[in-house]
Amino acid sequence: MKMQKKVLLGMSVVLLVGVTIGCSGNNASPASTNSGSASTSGPIKNKDLKVMRTYHPSMEQFKGNDTINDNKLVNVLKEKSGFNVKFESLPKDNPNQKISIILASGDVPDIMWIPGKSDYFKLAQQGAFEPLDDLAKQYITSLSSFLPKEILDSAKLDGKLYGIPVRVAQQVGNGILERSDILKELNLKEPATMDEMYTTLKTIKEKKNIAPLTGTGGNPGAFMASFLPYASAYGVGNTTVVKGNKLEFAWVQPEYKEFLTTMKKWYSEGLIDQEFAINKDIKDKMINGTAAFSTVYWGDALTIDTSIKDKKGSGTLQYIAPVSGKNGSSGFQEQGIPGNFIVIPKQAKNKEGAAAFINYIMNAETDKFLTYGIEGQDYKVDNGQIVQTPEQSNNIPWRTLYFFGDTDPSFTARLKVKGFLPYYEPLLKFKQNRDETAYAPSIEAFDSKFTELRNYSEENALKFIMGKRDLAEFDKFVQEFNAKGGKVAIDAMNDWYGKKK
Repeated sequence: MKMQKKVLLGMSVVLLVGVTIGCSGNNASPASTNSGSASTSGPIKNKDLKVMRTYHPSMEQFKGNDTINDNKLVNVLKEKSGFNVKFESLPKDNPNQKISIILASGDVPDIMWIPGKSDYFKLAQQGAFEPLDDLAKQYITSLSSFLPKEILDSAKLDGKLYGIPVRVAQQVGNGILERSDILKELNLKEPATMDEMYTTLKTIKEKKNIAPLTGTGGNPGAFMASFLPYASAYGVGNTTVVKGNKLEFAWVQPEYKEFLTTMKKWYSEGLIDQEFAINKDIKDKMINGTAAFSTVYWGDALTIDTSIKDKKGSGTLQYIAPVSGKNGSSGFQEQGIPGNFIVIPKQAKNKEGAAAFINYIMNAETDKFLTYGIEGQDYKVDNGQIVQTPEQSNNIPWRTLYFFGDTDPSFTARLKVKGFLPYYEPLLKFKQNRDETAYAPSIEAFDSKFTELRNYSEENALKFIMGKRDLAEFDKFVQEFNAKGGKVAIDAMNDWYGKKK
């Protein structure tokens, strides 16, 4: 399970794409080579299209004579859509530089992926993209069912839609993972509150002589992710909080000082792993039972569980609800906010065809086909149920290249076949906290300073917890934070937030 905002977004998007993008069928059979899936043939006369997407590692996984433009799946897409599509990829490194060169050249693709909110809005402001509102009404009829209005609205500039957010179906990322065998051994129940967590950690420390809570602080953004559920118990687990109808950075609130005070107490009593500030990975500690709790991504939970079983250990794992604070505050950060956008460049030669092809890809039947592949080759149907082995699924990893966004059925299907579902599903019931800034357009004063401000906040949080800086200096830290651009950044964000309300 993952969390935190920008880093969280970035990480969850990368991992999701790695797991694969698309959509599966509920219990229905996906499209096969014989299926008459939704065709966009008809009023569109120009059937030649060029699509340029972002780089994806699955591009390196074609076998034999297969390529991104010639394989069993893309050939079906071409046949059933009626479009002669040519796919290309942006480079792995410096894609935004390449995008600028392409747009300046005038020789543009008909459909293009733009990575990052900042570049998307900057280029839209410069007039690089075709407005999509009219095209969507006529050709992309599935758009409103594919994406919620709020997500679409977040991609608008001056009331006009210039790009389609690439939907991320992941609803949860991180969660509090416990070694439930350790709690059972000590006859302890699951902690539900911060006070109960403290008592539980104390007991484990005394009985097992281990630092029961571990986390990562060795990479930028990692501390926020690891300790988010405990910050959330104080109501400051997100990047920003709403106070007095205005947004404020969570990291400079009095409640954040309370959170740091508690973490410092836990750390000084040996309840928190003394190496947490330099840890970059905690899986071994959870596998070996030298830690009992950590905030862990669901994909890593599978790895931990598999390693325990491979070692024939008796350890068991369980995700628990995020612990609550004195005011009942708890939860993780909301997931699934898009970070990439699909656009039709202003100079595209086939705008109507591009819109119609986007609609074809977003069609449910096409989505099922891309999720499972071809019946008889990539899956079978048994008593009306789709049956696909991990080997069959992994044999066509590059199918992710053709999706224009995630859907819930496909995401669930991919997690199921890869064994992730038992670790992902338990997290769905836990509270998710919304961060309003995730729905904001690109705001230069905020976006340009965010990483520096987050890193400075984390750097000082570690110092406060480890006693390298006195918490009596928290007000001074707040002044330093604002002087580094914190006040300017949040004021700029509030200009948007005030109009949004």
